[in-house]
Amino acid sequence: MPDRSTSSRQGTDESRRRALKAAGLLAGVSALGGAGTVMAATKETGLSYEGLLKDLPGFQPRTLAPLPVAEIPGFLSKAQLARTYETYRAAFGKLKVAEKALQEISRDASHAQNYRAVRTQQIGAANAVLLHEFYFRTLTGEKQKPSRYVRGNMTEHMGTLETWHEDFAACARVADAWAVLVYDPYDDRWHNLPLGLADAGGMVGTNPLVVCNVSDDAWSTDYHDRETFIARFLDHIDWKQVATRYHAVDRH
Repeated sequence: MPDRSTSSRQGTDESRRRALKAAGLLAGVSALGGAGTVMAATKETGLSYEGLLKDLPGFQPRTLAPLPVAEIPGFLSKAQLARTYETYRAAFGKLKVAEKALQEISRDASHAQNYRAVRTQQIGAANAVLLHEFYFRTLTGEKQKPSRYVRGNMTEHMGTLETWHEDFAACARVADAWAVLVYDPYDDRWHNLPLGLADAGGMVGTNPLVVCNVSDDAWSTDYHDRETFIARFLDHIDWKQVATRYHAVDRH
């Protein structure tokens, strides 16, 4: 009679291998379905003419967005932006593969680990794609002054521009991956958030307005320390883009 503990370990090892395949999707989606029933996949991607990101390449409608500028003289070199863009490309690829896997993977309980791994990859990759796209589109080559519209809302929600700078820089200093100014429609307020890779979704339902990538691959080619990069970033925010983003989500 087979040793039950050995059989159990073998089953656990097999489940772990399947979960790892799902997380990395190393063997393609065909390895994920198993013998379980594959239900009709839900349609989770939007339409190109709908949503807050309509008419923009990238996350919606799932086309790789080009890098808006090759370099920003005095701020980010070609090599630095190219390095950050490669991270974005990798995240976009992971998102596409995860969504393809979701079209075929079994939803039954016996394949829950596989399903969980694919969903986890989908969430992490989607957050990375969106935040990179917001980050690239936040950047500008020339220092801008916020419009009266932005300044008025900044005063209402955050205080002066100077105090916002100070708090945003503090978030960027301690964040693992992202510093983000968001609008929360649930309390109708702006908030600065320091985010890591695991919590890059931020507060549920919030909308990014200013996004700063503080991961090493966003600044360490050009800068010896994050602090200098943060200070330079604050001088290269496209406030027109911020105004457009807020206008699109403001509930008033």
